[in-house]
Amino acid sequence: MSKRSADQPSHSCLAVEFLRGLHELQSTGDLCDVKLKSNEGESAVVISCHRNVLSVHSLYFRSLFKWKKGKDSSQPELLDFDGPTLNELVHYAYTLDMSLNDDNVADILVAAQFLQMDGAIGHCCNYYETHMRLSNCLTVHALATMYQNPSLAAAALATIHPHFLRWAQSQDFLRMEAQQLAALIASDEVEVNSEDEVLEAVLRWLDYDRPGRLLQVPTVLQSIRAPFLSAQSRLQYDLALESAAAGMVDELAGGIQNNNNTTQRHSVGAHEVMFCVNVYDADSKGTAVQVFDPSIPAVWDLKKLSLPADISSVVMLDGRWMMISSAIHGWKIVQRNRRFTGLVEEWGPPVAGMHTWRVSGAPAALDDRVYVAGGYDLKRSQLILSTMEVYDFPSNSWRTLADLPVPLTGLVMVAHDGLLYAFGGSIAIGNVSNLVHAYHPADNTWSRLADMPMARDSFAACVGPDGWIYVVGGRASDLGVCARVEAYNPVTNKWLRKGDLVHPRKDLACACLGGELYVLGGYVSGTENDPNHDSIEVYDAEADRWTLHECRLLAPNLGFACVKMKLKRA
Repeated sequence: MSKRSADQPSHSCLAVEFLRGLHELQSTGDLCDVKLKSNEGESAVVISCHRNVLSVHSLYFRSLFKWKKGKDSSQPELLDFDGPTLNELVHYAYTLDMSLNDDNVADILVAAQFLQMDGAIGHCCNYYETHMRLSNCLTVHALATMYQNPSLAAAALATIHPHFLRWAQSQDFLRMEAQQLAALIASDEVEVNSEDEVLEAVLRWLDYDRPGRLLQVPTVLQSIRAPFLSAQSRLQYDLALESAAAGMVDELAGGIQNNNNTTQRHSVGAHEVMFCVNVYDADSKGTAVQVFDPSIPAVWDLKKLSLPADISSVVMLDGRWMMISSAIHGWKIVQRNRRFTGLVEEWGPPVAGMHTWRVSGAPAALDDRVYVAGGYDLKRSQLILSTMEVYDFPSNSWRTLADLPVPLTGLVMVAHDGLLYAFGGSIAIGNVSNLVHAYHPADNTWSRLADMPMARDSFAACVGPDGWIYVVGGRASDLGVCARVEAYNPVTNKWLRKGDLVHPRKDLACACLGGELYVLGGYVSGTENDPNHDSIEVYDAEADRWTLHECRLLAPNLGFACVKMKLKRA
């Protein structure tokens, strides 16, 4: 057998050249033997093509051209698609590439299914899988079901799993088909606190159109885990089944059965906890991971992870993915495991690099996107930045947004009620700020709000159980490390002084867990030989007083990165 010489082109290179040559011929109309016409009447698009090229990609065209062999082919083949859709499919036939977006992918998928173009169908399905959102998942599920693509249908419903309780309050939920809803709540991955919440959502769905849905109730209720319902919910469950049976003929009513599925959903039993990364530990060299769960209460170690030792921030994305920022390694992603007991062993897909390599920027997650504002640029003599970028997980891309009104580093950004609130930070070294701005994602603008009573950086902030945003601790230019706490009311745009922390501290963490405010760790002023504290404080709103919690971190922290997530102890 003869061997191909080293300088002889490979088969793949020849195939690319062959396609490129055919595309050039098609673009100029040379040697074309068929015309395709879109469905737009007088403004229809007519495209010249080669029958053999179309037949390679489409079973429809292959059968059509075989049937028309030897017949008059002077008239264009009229197809019931618009011009842009037809153009994209022809372009794919010659290049194996398409320009897909949220506006055209559904039309192209429908056309590709009609033409039986498996390659184009695969491109569309891949696009949906990587651009799945709550806003389009029902459309994707309907298309996937119609065209018998079970993996895409499952991926569409999986998009809802971590957001089920929020989804259940939407109009899209109320308009779900019975089969869609049954398939959704059949999964162990649906995130709820109890099975009662699933039943409550189903009954609300039923009441939206009780006359039209009564006969479909058994189909949906079969996916409820009846053994895990409370006594009161079990009574509602049985009444719903009885109401459905009363409206059925005897043969159908006799087929109704309770669902005795004794497998608990994975999320039941999970609590809101603080996931603390980069807590100093001599053995882990700065990569220890601890969990604070006030419901037990306890602090425990998770299995050591190969995390970078220079973590600067952590953000939860989509309820399942944790994005970790490192000054040296950029952003990385790790996933919470399916049973809510920790993180998976492997890192997730690589995260695209930001447009600006920044440190000490303020991250926040809103509507399943991660926003990062301010910080300083390591590549330009630590230039303080005003730029903001947003990360879109499905497309793995960063996009530049409207700049902060003022360049800031060391600020804190909090997501609340559809807006992002940016507090404080430093305008220059030693020049701390009391500025507050709100970012409006709908129109990509910033607005100025009431200033903080005290300028500070290196502090923490979070939304409290009363809907106010609490700003705690940090470093003030005149006071140094402080214990001061102030609360901002987003409704009235006013500030209120709250009780001070027990210990002054900066670089701390704060979170609202189970309806209570907690602060953890941080640099504590006035302690000898132990500036990095292991104490936890809890806020008593009625008494307006902070007290030391019975739990302590397992080790003092040095550079704290924390995020709130749902976990249960393994």
